Amino acid sequence: MSLVLKGGSQFVEGQPHIYPTDLTLEHGAVDVLLGPTLSGKTMLMRMMAGLDMPATGRIL
Repeated sequence: MSLVLKGGSQFVEGQPHIYPTDLTLEHGAVDVLLGPTLSGKTMLMRMMAGLDMPATGRIL
């Protein structure tokens, strides 16, 4: 089983915060999400956890 983000994006106050992103996480793999402050790491994790819905794209 895997977690797939296809074209997921998010906007904050009308401005793009996460541009359309494709990402596949495989079961049993160790993945790391790195980036500077306010780059969208937490928002991306919240979308993958199902806490926030992406503005565009799908999470499978």
